[in-house]
Amino acid sequence: MEQESDPRLARCMQILSVIGDLWTLAVVMTLQKSEMRFNELQRAIPRVNAVTLTSRLKKLEEAGIVSRTVESRGRQSTVYALTPIGERLLPIVDAIRAVALDLEGSGDAPL
Repeated sequence: MEQESDPRLARCMQILSVIGDLWTLAVVMTLQKSEMRFNELQRAIPRVNAVTLTSRLKKLEEAGIVSRTVESRGRQSTVYALTPIGERLLPIVDAIRAVALDLEGSGDAPL
């Protein structure tokens, strides 16, 4: 007997495929503070390289989580910010941060 799949589960899996990796989470956590230019983001996220950051920003922009605005004040620059949908992820990001800090404090943190 074949079971019907739950469309809500499929949608959750789809969004987790976008936000469920280390660098994507780091981008969302960093943009929580304020909008940033690419170089500011790269400096704020330890060990991220330009190729990975570019890839994650594009993926988040396509998913509607991050907005990209090109500004031309003298020199052209691109600014990234969380969209309203991206901001809805912040309670989840805060919960992950709290668990990480709790694990670190308890000595049970994974390597």
